[in-house]
Formats: sequence, structure tokens, C-alpha cells
Amino acid sequence: MAWIYNPSMSSPALPWNGTLLLEAHVAVLQGHAGGSDVHAHYAHQLLLSEDAPWQVEIDGVPQQGQRLWLPSFQPHAILSAPESGCTMFLEPAHADLEQIQQHLHTLPGTAAQLHDWLPRLSRAQPLDRRVQAALARIAQHLPGPVPAADIAEAAHLSTSQLHRRFQSDLAVTLRGWVLWQRLRIALAHHLRGHSLTDSAHAAGFADLAHLSRSLRRMFGIGAAQLHGLRLHAA
Repeated sequence: MAWIYNPSMSSPALPWNGTLLLEAHVAVLQGHAGGSDVHAHYAHQLLLSEDAPWQVEIDGVPQQGQRLWLPSFQPHAILSAPESGCTMFLEPAHADLEQIQQHLHTLPGTAAQLHDWLPRLSRAQPLDRRVQAALARIAQHLPGPVPAADIAEAAHLSTSQLHRRFQSDLAVTLRGWVLWQRLRIALAHHLRGHSLTDSAHAAGFADLAHLSRSLRRMFGIGAAQLHGLRLHAA
């Protein structure tokens, strides 16, 4: 039977519930990802399930499945999520697309089993040393302002060369990378028990509304939908 898209199936107000493993370049959520408005984010995303299928909208086209692959900056919305699904976010510069696509349909649908696959799904080739220097300087500036001129100087590049390097090596703009890092900082801070307002300030957002707007654009959810997440104890 063909699956008919019903807009009422989308539940953007539902909170995300589950346990989140947050590492340097990857995040894995085991639980219920609720729903989301249409959005696009920097990370590649894998939607995995051992039981009920994920139901999503990709570029306006409804799809469903137990193993779905969403490339970086692919517009999509989560219409219906399994109660115990597994979601993995992997930064493009550290993802092995060939391995992911080759093994997508055999990947396990639980975070515990997926953890053993992470080394295989990650790219082994190191980043250019100048990009590494730029990332290290950005980390020194965060959560404060990140001046492009200073980052370029640390990487021994001109500002224009720096921006081109980020696009070619990291598949994102400098500004987009900094926003991604702020969101990671805010999320980790909140999951360690701090309020969303404190977490927004700790990550360099002007206020909670600024954080929530950024989450809505990047993940299709508001900050309040994060209350059900727990940080995975490594």
C-alpha cells in the first residue's frame, strides 16, 4: 500500500526524548526525536530504526524507511519518529560517504551497536594543517566573538583564502561553522543541568530567543523541545 502524506502527522511541538552521545565530530541520539519543521543543518544525518519506520519529508517529498540518509544541508522535516529510533549527526569533514552509503542498509538501529561502527564511518584523512590551526584559534575565541582576520592570521592565510578553505575542506562557511560550534556548546551545557537561558549565554548567544531561532533554522525545533534529552555518560 502506498504511504499517503498527511500534514497532521507532523508534530513539531513534541519534545525530543532520549540519551545523547556528544563527541567531537559526531552526535548519536537514542530515543524519540519528536517532530520538526522543515530545516537544513551542517551535519550529515542517519535515521535508523529496528522497528517502526521514520517518516520524513525531503525537499517536499514524503518518504519513509528504517534506514534513511540525509546529506549535509538537505532540506527536510521529521514527520513521524520511532519511539526508540537512533539518529546520528556526523560532520562532513569527518565522514566517509562511501562507507556510509555502502553499509547504510546493514547498519544497526541502536546507539550501543552503532558506536562500534563510528571509526569505519569516519574519514581517516586529517584536515589541512592550516584549517586545523584555524579551528584551534576559533576554539580559543569561543564562546566570545570570532574575528575572521585573527583566524586567518593564525592559519597563515588571507581572509579570502580562509573563507575558501572552509568551503572546500569543511563544506561550510566560517560563520556557519562558528554557529554549529555555539549550538554544540549550548546543548552540552544544557544537558549538564543548566537552564536553557544560561546555556544560551554560555555559548555566546545574545539570549534564549537567539538560541531558539538558531535551533529552529538548523534543526526545525525550538529550545523547549530539548528538555527531554539526557547526556550519555561515557
